[in-house]
Amino acid sequence: MANFLITDDTVTVELSGLEKVEAGHGNLTIPRSAITSAEVVPDGMDQVRGFKVLGTGLPGVIEAGTFRGSQGSLFAVCHGRKPAVVLRLTGQRHDVVVVTVENAEEVAAALG
Repeated sequence: MANFLITDDTVTVELSGLEKVEAGHGNLTIPRSAITSAEVVPDGMDQVRGFKVLGTGLPGVIEAGTFRGSQGSLFAVCHGRKPAVVLRLTGQRHDVVVVTVENAEEVAAALG
C-alpha cells in the first residue's frame, strides 16, 4: 500500500512496486505549496471519476491510474472500499490525487 513522505517543502506519494505497475506511474512528488486542500474520504473509490487514460481497474477491488474528466486530471491508487486521502492541487500535472493509505487521518492532519 502507498505511503506518504512529508517534508517542509514536498509530499512524496511512494507507491509499491505492484501499484506502480497497476497505475502505470511512478512515485509522485508534489510541492507542498501546490496543495490547496487535503481531506479524508471514507471510500476513495467514490472519488474516482472520468475516463481512464492509463491504469488498471477492477470494480470494488482496485482503481489505479490517471483519469480525465470534469475535475481535470485525477490520479488514483485506491484499494477496496477503504478511507483515502484526497489532495486538490494547483499548477501540477494532476489536479486531484486520491490514495488509499492505512493512516489517512494522520496524513491529512499533517498536511492541514
